Amino acid sequence: PDGCDTDCDDSSALRHAIAQGPGVVRIGAGYFRFGDISIPEGVTIVGQGKATVIRRNQTADRIFNVANTSEWVLRDVVLDGEATGEWQKREDAGQSGLSTTGCWGFEVVGVTARNFSGAGFRFSYTDLAQATFSDGGRVDRLVAVGNHTGILFDTRGEYITATHLNATKNAVGCTIHAGNTNISVSNFCGNIDGLMIVDKENGSHGSISNCLLNHNARYALWARAVDNGMAINNCCFFYGTIRLEETTGVQIASSLISCHVKTMGEYANRFTDNHIIPQGGWTFEFGEKTIV
Repeated sequence: PDGCDTDCDDSSALRHAIAQGPGVVRIGAGYFRFGDISIPEGVTIVGQGKATVIRRNQTADRIFNVANTSEWVLRDVVLDGEATGEWQKREDAGQSGLSTTGCWGFEVVGVTARNFSGAGFRFSYTDLAQATFSDGGRVDRLVAVGNHTGILFDTRGEYITATHLNATKNAVGCTIHAGNTNISVSNFCGNIDGLMIVDKENGSHGSISNCLLNHNARYALWARAVDNGMAINNCCFFYGTIRLEETTGVQIASSLISCHVKTMGEYANRFTDNHIIPQGGWTFEFGEKTIV
């Protein structure tokens, strides 16, 4: 591959390189096209940051599609789905920059995913036996912009430690369908919905701490049909609405709240030790079993 901005599919060249592993495969500056690349165990793929732009070939829904593999690394590249039109109208056509299933012990660091009609990053079905209910993977310094969903912790994408996520200008900044999710020190700002939590298999419980949810147009946080709870601590909610719908066991504590709050139905949730910033004419509606 010469890194030129062409429609040439460079997938075969990358597959040939990673097949020589374990080891490090370096992708230089320029524009490349890959599709359905699986990263083998023990292989690190590393680019030159924003100078390395990887586009989706038009025959594949995913640039990187990694299944049932451990101890691989993807870092310092930009993934571009080339979806066009206004990001506010982005629909979910199932495309992704990176999709994992059945993986554990991997690392994704310093990667940007932009303009995907789907999830920029999608993590699902951690191999819990191999991960020993601890190391489902580690993701750090991910940027998601202009996607339908920026970052998706999909069904049973569990025990993934996520830090320094930045999701902006997505229809949904981050969606959690997975139990045992651990997210910290992250920004979900300037989306339509900042953070969405919806139960699927094994629920969507976990921990969210030290995050900023600011200037999301509709919901700062939307929890829907959550049964197993979520501990949310030391976060900042500015503008939009915190909406807990048919949800139980969500605790929002030691946070700043400057937005609308609405909890619905006969479900027990808790708001404790928060500081309310009263500007903006915010309304607060609590179901009868919400503890405030």
